[in-house]
Amino acid sequence: MRTLLSRFCEEFDSVVRPVLEPLDRLSKKLGEASQQVLDLQLLPHLRDARMHIETLADKVREQQAYVIIFGPLKSGKSTLMNAVSAAYVSEVTSLPAYPCMVYVSHSETPEFVVRRFNGRIDRPADPASLHMLVNRAHKELADRLREVETKGEDFDPARHLPEAVQRIDVKLPAGHLDSSGAVLVDTPGLYSRMKFGYDRMTREFRNSAACAIFVVKSDNLFLEQVFEEFNQLLELFSRIFLVVNLDTSKVDLKADGSLEPSLESSDPLRLIEAFENLAMSAPLKEAAEEGRLRIYPVDLLRAASERLKGGESHTETMAGHEGQASFDGFLDDLTEYLNSTEYLVAFLGDSLRQATTFLTEVGDLCGAEASTRLRERVRELQAREEKEKARLQAVKRLASHDWVADFQGMEAGLDTPILEHARGADESSAESMRAAFDEWFGSNASLQSLLGESLIPVLKESRKQVAGFVRQTLEERVATGQAGILVPAGIGRDLTTSGIHLAELGEKAMAAVADDPGREPIDLPLRGSEIPVRKRLVDWLLFRSRATVCRRLFGPDNRPNFPLPKQLKAKRLGGGVRQAMLESLETFRARFGTETLDRSRARIVREYVDAVTSALRFRFEAEEELLGEALTELRGELKESLDVLAHLNAAQTASAQALREIAELSESYGETDPALLSKPTEDRILLEDVILTPAKPGAGHVAVEPTAVEPASSEIAPETD
Repeated sequence: MRTLLSRFCEEFDSVVRPVLEPLDRLSKKLGEASQQVLDLQLLPHLRDARMHIETLADKVREQQAYVIIFGPLKSGKSTLMNAVSAAYVSEVTSLPAYPCMVYVSHSETPEFVVRRFNGRIDRPADPASLHMLVNRAHKELADRLREVETKGEDFDPARHLPEAVQRIDVKLPAGHLDSSGAVLVDTPGLYSRMKFGYDRMTREFRNSAACAIFVVKSDNLFLEQVFEEFNQLLELFSRIFLVVNLDTSKVDLKADGSLEPSLESSDPLRLIEAFENLAMSAPLKEAAEEGRLRIYPVDLLRAASERLKGGESHTETMAGHEGQASFDGFLDDLTEYLNSTEYLVAFLGDSLRQATTFLTEVGDLCGAEASTRLRERVRELQAREEKEKARLQAVKRLASHDWVADFQGMEAGLDTPILEHARGADESSAESMRAAFDEWFGSNASLQSLLGESLIPVLKESRKQVAGFVRQTLEERVATGQAGILVPAGIGRDLTTSGIHLAELGEKAMAAVADDPGREPIDLPLRGSEIPVRKRLVDWLLFRSRATVCRRLFGPDNRPNFPLPKQLKAKRLGGGVRQAMLESLETFRARFGTETLDRSRARIVREYVDAVTSALRFRFEAEEELLGEALTELRGELKESLDVLAHLNAAQTASAQALREIAELSESYGETDPALLSKPTEDRILLEDVILTPAKPGAGHVAVEPTAVEPASSEIAPETD
């Protein structure tokens, strides 16, 4: 039978459910996003809002009546669920005190769904698997909760433990739930340490059309802390059923030692009267007087037992003992309320109000702040991309430049300063060589001693000094900037753009140049066989050649180590011979100095140029690779941000469109006579005189103010998955 209410439910579902798809796409994109995008902290809130919207859409489409069950731990909530559903649902609902809600509804085949804060869904195969999963999740939650509390932080499961369970759906064969369309919602104990679960629960069911059942054991009825949270429930729900769970098997001890039924068993109404007169707070009394709060003293264990047996043989218990409320009476009152016009009006109005709340939340999440931050990130990434592209082009131009040509004139440019340094070294070596020769001439040392121990060390020191002068001059040139060369203006700009410092590379290349002044052997011209020694008379008589005479005087050319007394040197090497030897040494020294300067300059400059050009090539290759990778990463981040922004705009647009249509539904159905909601109809019936206005709990009508919604900007089309 098609009623006005069923038509409303269909139209409501067609408005709200399409929002889920763009939210799913956005959540998927955010789930795959990098940390920079995740820093927006949107994903946990979007998943939460998405779950609420889907729950609301399912509730309205199926016209489900949510019956929320509250109470302290071990108060009898699971037993009540067994009794209401007439099925043994506590086998799966009596889970560890985990701070999440358990939704129990009818299904021909058992089904268990566990939803987590990170969007993951588990489907345990049976009750045992469900219990194992929740036990494991409970330990993980407790451990993580202790860690966070130790740091002095407020625990937020979406942030601190995304794997935490958010909701559990249990579907079991329960015909009584099927016939009533009710969904039982078991809540965590109100006084558990994991209080955040209760806070989320009250948020989810704020403005809900569902009624609430509060279960408390008779033993705890007079404990003030039991009702600490109860006043908040009075503000959230238009009807609350307070079920006082009796234990009718209790007995009291008499003075004579015999046992008699306790007051709880024999006359529970007196217990309730005492509670109302002595312990009931003012808000509770007010709610009771207005009819929003009703109290039912019931032995839930007996009631559940009878309901599970089918209620055929213990009708007296089902009807209630003396002074005890009938459980059937409690069910009749609950059913009557769920079938009442008051509930239907509340169902319609609260569904619209919840849709407005959740869709507005989605719009806010996807709206100005997140969109602005993401757009700023896109602009930042685009600017970085342009900068990195410019750097890459500059590096490519630098890599193709002929750097060797720029360094070609460097060697010639060092001549003047080097010659100034070398001149002093040359004069010093000349003096040292003359002094060494004179000292040798006045000693008994061999020619080999003169060459190896006196003259060659002087020349080596001269060569070392020259190499040092060349290096020092080159270092001074390099230190002037740009590695000691002048670069074209365009190359200079490219170096600045690329961030490559030529001076720094020049200094590093200079440090890599070897300090070794050269190891070329020094071949002095003073060979014994070539020295014009004076012959003795015997040498002439025996027709000895000069080579023979020299060999007999100095020793072999390769080892002229014969001692030469100074008197012998004066006779055989004095006068013109000595002068000839000095002139030969001076000629060699002058040539050696020039060659040493040329070789040192060429070697050091070549090593430097090779080092700096090699460093440049390596740097250009490395920069090209790094910039290519950076651009690839930047473009990936940019595409990711643009995709997220597009999906953000799509979700915002979808929520804005849904809000406008919800506002239209609110305006249209707000003028509908509540009595007509359950009547058969083909066309919508509007009565101008009936307006749904804000309701006090217990009244027969509520209002939903239409919400003005600005359309979301969607400059970028969303990527489809």
